[in-house]
Amino acid sequence: MRRLHDTDRSGWWLLISLVPLVGFILLIIWLARPGDAGPNRFGQDPVATGP
Repeated sequence: MRRLHDTDRSGWWLLISLVPLVGFILLIIWLARPGDAGPNRFGQDPVATGP
């Protein structure tokens, strides 16, 4: 769910994996993309703020 938040998507998008084949492929593509730079509606960019 955290990876989806990094790309400014809700955790509810995990349910798309229930759609046979297409949902799983779409979810893999979203999880492989780099996160959005800067803050989004789920908070600050964790990479930019550091530990």
